Amino acid sequence: MALSLEEFIHALDLRTLPRVLEIQSGIYFEGSIYEMFGNECCLSTGEVIKITGLKIKKIIAEICEHSEGSESPQSFELPMNFPVRKDIVRILPSLDVEVKDITDSYDANWFLQLLSTQDLFEMTSKEFPIVAEVIEASQGTQLPRSILQPGKTIMIHKKYQASRILASEIRSNFPKRHFLIPTSYKGKFKRRPREFPTAYDLEIAKSEKERLHVVATKAFHPPHEELSSVSVGDQFLVHHSQTTEVLCEGIKKVVNVLACEKILKKSYEAALFPLYMEGGFVEVIHDKKQYQISELCAQFHLPFNVKVSVRDLSIEEDILAATPGLQLEEAITDSYLLVSDFANPRECWEIPVGRLNMTVQLVSNLSRDTGSLVVRTLVEEITEEQYYMMRRYESSFLHPPPRPPKHPSVEETKLTLLSLAEEGTVGLPKSSKSLHVDISKKPHSNQPGLDSKAPVGCQNDLAVLEKERSKSGPTAVTGTNATTEIFKNEKHQK
Repeated sequence: MALSLEEFIHALDLRTLPRVLEIQSGIYFEGSIYEMFGNECCLSTGEVIKITGLKIKKIIAEICEHSEGSESPQSFELPMNFPVRKDIVRILPSLDVEVKDITDSYDANWFLQLLSTQDLFEMTSKEFPIVAEVIEASQGTQLPRSILQPGKTIMIHKKYQASRILASEIRSNFPKRHFLIPTSYKGKFKRRPREFPTAYDLEIAKSEKERLHVVATKAFHPPHEELSSVSVGDQFLVHHSQTTEVLCEGIKKVVNVLACEKILKKSYEAALFPLYMEGGFVEVIHDKKQYQISELCAQFHLPFNVKVSVRDLSIEEDILAATPGLQLEEAITDSYLLVSDFANPRECWEIPVGRLNMTVQLVSNLSRDTGSLVVRTLVEEITEEQYYMMRRYESSFLHPPPRPPKHPSVEETKLTLLSLAEEGTVGLPKSSKSLHVDISKKPHSNQPGLDSKAPVGCQNDLAVLEKERSKSGPTAVTGTNATTEIFKNEKHQK
């Protein structure tokens, strides 16, 4: 039974793809929709097309306050492939043609056998290397354009997992740029000061390699006399977490605290901060060394702040060199295909399977050894959506709402301290080893030892961690684009 193309698409069960259709009532559409994608297409009566997939291109949702419901118009896009021309033409299913499903009576092998990037990665490792012809590849990649041009013959050497460092620009305004940096990146970095909103963040960031030296950018007044106060500009050396007893309405309670040393002019003073303390600290950098990214990952805990001091001279354009600073957030593992120009098989490039859409036609399998390979890894800039898809987790810590500063000059002081911290001009007292104070001997800090079952503290203390939740009103959603692939065959009979 003949149906309009639009009726067929709306009734289509995607689990039954691919489907072969015969045009029952065709038209020639010379312009408009085909020229949008750089192609023209003729759908004549009796011709055969093949649908291999469908993706939604756009969904528009509107809030209707006075109606019980509303329909959201959906726009579909159908790529069509010509076996002889070896290209893909996209059309919308609203095109005025009638079609008939002839899948059960037609040999689908007449069509081109095309493979997507994901199809290639799902092949077994033993099937590589292979030779393929590029039919289509997405734009915007940092790879040389000559590698993935339509019609180009390439060699796909293998599939594998590779490590990357997920990094974001350090800047106060949005949007921030996001990058995936290979561990083979040859540029060099210098450290930049980190900022810590709570004492717990200091506990996470401390390292056995070096003492964490910070400057306070926000005042803190403790709820108990057993704990220490903080003034803007105070400097501290971070040591370790422990527990201590405090009096809360006449009852002794155990609180998790961070043991530090306050740096005075010629001595040190023991300090204890509750881990839940909302404060503000900026790291003081004394290290002027330049690091490779592999050294940073091996020696320090991520996240870690850096800036490029020496660009990677092995690549034509180092996109990291222009950034004001970078936060190296986490190490991830991603899937790649290793490809090269068939005419120059030794120089290879990595193709990210999840972020580069490519369609190829398999030409042949190779059994011969391709010899030693030179792999060119590139820094990849990713979109905001791709960035959040890659994050394995988001911070689950709720910080209390900011309190107004007690002095009007607090924000100005913070900016000054941040500059001093980056320059490393905030110094330590001389002969620090002989002046260190025993943290465990601080008055009023009875320490029963670490106890995971001990109460964290008074409910009044923990109340500062609660955050008001704002109610969000209804919003309109606009969104997504999508594709259905159709292949056209000029041979209409089996």
